[in-house]
Formats: sequence, C-alpha cells, structure tokens
Amino acid sequence: MTFITHTRNVHASPAASVMKTVRSAFHALASWQAKRKAEAELMELDDRMLDDIGITRDEIHHHVWG
Repeated sequence: MTFITHTRNVHASPAASVMKTVRSAFHALASWQAKRKAEAELMELDDRMLDDIGITRDEIHHHVWG
C-alpha cells in the first residue's frame, strides 16, 4: 500500500508574511493609481468623444471604479 503525504508550510516565516503584505499593498497602490489616471483621462474628453465610446460624464466614475 502506498501513502502519499502532502506537506504544507502552515506557519510562514515572518519575513514571508511581511513580503506578502508589501506586495499586496504595492499592487493595490498601482491599481489605485491606474484607475485615477484612467478617470482623469476620461474626464478630459469632450462629451462627443464620450458619446462615441458609449458613456456619459456622469458614468465615468462608475465605469472606472466599478
């Protein structure tokens, strides 16, 4: 009879936990910056251009941020 065992590091090192937190914060910041930039760029478009892409000025925030 063959037994297959799986090991899992249940207790990650403190350094790994810190790195995971830093990485997560970095990705959140990058996402936030990209959304701010997208919203600003869309706000710079005139109403005709917004109409061409199918959104109104009032909908920009919702489309960018969800």
